[in-house]
Amino acid sequence: MTTSLDPARSSTASAGDDLGRGPRLLSNRVALGAVALVVVHLGFRAWASYTSWFTGDDFAFIAHMANGGTSLTNALEPHGGHLMPAGMYLSWLSDTLSSYSWWINASVLLVLQLVADVGMVVCLVRMFGWRPGILPPMVLAMFTVLSVPMAVWWAVGINQLPLLISLFWGLASLVTHLRTRRPGPLAVSVVWVVAGLLFYEKTLLVIGAFAIVTLSYFATGSLGHRIGHTIRTYRAAVATYAVVGVAYVAAYSLYALNFDPGDAGSSAADRVVPNMLLNTYLPGVLGGPLHWHLVEGAALPGPGNWEVLVWAVATGVVVREIHRTRTRCARAWLLPGFFLLADVVLVLAGRASLVGPQIALELRYQGELGAVTALALACATLPMIGALETVSPRPENLAASQLTENPRRVAALTAVVAGLGLVSSVTYIGHWQDNMPGRDYFQSLLPDLETAKPPTAVVDGPVPTYVMWPLSYPDNLLSHLLRGYRDRAHFVDVATDHLDVVDGDGQVVPAKVPHTRDGLPGPHPGCGYVVEDGAATTVPLDGPLSYGGWWVRVGYLSSGTSPVVVGAGATSYSTVVKPGVHALFFRAGDDRFDSVSISGLAKGVTLCTDDVIVGKPAPVDTPEGS
Repeated sequence: MTTSLDPARSSTASAGDDLGRGPRLLSNRVALGAVALVVVHLGFRAWASYTSWFTGDDFAFIAHMANGGTSLTNALEPHGGHLMPAGMYLSWLSDTLSSYSWWINASVLLVLQLVADVGMVVCLVRMFGWRPGILPPMVLAMFTVLSVPMAVWWAVGINQLPLLISLFWGLASLVTHLRTRRPGPLAVSVVWVVAGLLFYEKTLLVIGAFAIVTLSYFATGSLGHRIGHTIRTYRAAVATYAVVGVAYVAAYSLYALNFDPGDAGSSAADRVVPNMLLNTYLPGVLGGPLHWHLVEGAALPGPGNWEVLVWAVATGVVVREIHRTRTRCARAWLLPGFFLLADVVLVLAGRASLVGPQIALELRYQGELGAVTALALACATLPMIGALETVSPRPENLAASQLTENPRRVAALTAVVAGLGLVSSVTYIGHWQDNMPGRDYFQSLLPDLETAKPPTAVVDGPVPTYVMWPLSYPDNLLSHLLRGYRDRAHFVDVATDHLDVVDGDGQVVPAKVPHTRDGLPGPHPGCGYVVEDGAATTVPLDGPLSYGGWWVRVGYLSSGTSPVVVGAGATSYSTVVKPGVHALFFRAGDDRFDSVSISGLAKGVTLCTDDVIVGKPAPVDTPEGS
């Protein structure tokens, strides 16, 4: 997919001229091409990001930080096995600046993408110089569908974009250190990696990528000799990254590991591996998959058997042609191989064992592989500046090459891959845009709250499962998700005469308490149960209730205003009754109960009730029993 269009240039050229100087860049066609690719890519990503919205785990991040506070302890609390304090703080900051203003989050994702794109250019130029051959790998990395979830889903982008930033910027600095042995570039490289680890534990794999590049290109001999050479020659880098890696693994294992690594050997491997390798990775890096299984909330790669064969054959043809024309190129494929193996193990151990092998088709579990494969493609085809070993042309095969040494064919193939990738990406993004139920729910709910006069008394409860999974409790409660609307929505335990509820479409509507249980008729004709000063009255129900979520409605006639104590189960509330006919609503306890108590009236006040109902609040137009 690429070509050394300037083969005469020495692979050991000075690293000092690889980034160019001043006005030279203005006349450098490769530099202008790289800038153009970055601009086009950012434009495409801007469209994808700004047309998206919060979904799934995004709400959990917001609720977790809004309700748990900004302490480091809270930010370090793992989420689904992810240790991501920096991502949690950015989620908190965006919500604090303006609740549910997606444009803020989209802007953060776009800035991170810009930093990653510039880092890719810097890394490739630092390693290979301003060669035309760096452009096809850039195209592969930028337009593969594998990375699209980073642009449309905050929870994915805030993890994986920092990983890419750490990979490119960290490797650019590390390569400088390997050439010069200067400590400064090593320190910068470590800073990039540590910063990435604050966002995503999987950034740890970047250290593995550094090891592969070092052993493959900055050491010689057998594997044992390479390891020995690396330890002797680059001892500062080896020691530093060993400390960083071991310390992080120990901390993660102690505080965040929530799955059994032994599950990676589960029987699901025979389905997970084909799903990730043949149905997702190989099509994804070459522009596919083109065909999708469109399910609710997700687009999963759906190539048929013949399509899988075509993608595999196409990959084989490109790789074979590279190997025919270059020596020492096979080691480059260790990079995507390492990341793909790690992704398979992580999905088997942490996801497939819980939800099944189909989860392996989710693009977000291979989001970094487009960039890693692009880096490997450059390493397999371009001589690396200052390396002890690097690829070199096979003169006997160059003239016979029908692909890698023909610039026009390389350009055509690159354009085809980019075009197919855009088609796949647009299809994925279109399905994503059409399946964001959380956006519809909140864009109905938030305007209702903003226009409520006065602020409404609302029943607290979980949002629908299509917005957040119940496993997120208590962060899936409305009160946790609407902390920024505390002045508009009062989540109450007690209300008089009127109570609102949020329906399944996100609209704030009047609530009723359905007749799940009713109070038994009282003994006093015309009054039912009489409550007076100094007396506690118990209203028995026609059956018991348990498991929580119940509300009580007491319709009453009172002779005056008075404090009152009402309760159901072990929970009671002090409130006020008004003179005349009214209805009092209150939330029952979570324990088992079979009666309602009323007491604490002021002296001289009498209350009558024969209208006690217990149920779970529902919109007033909901049919009974539904």
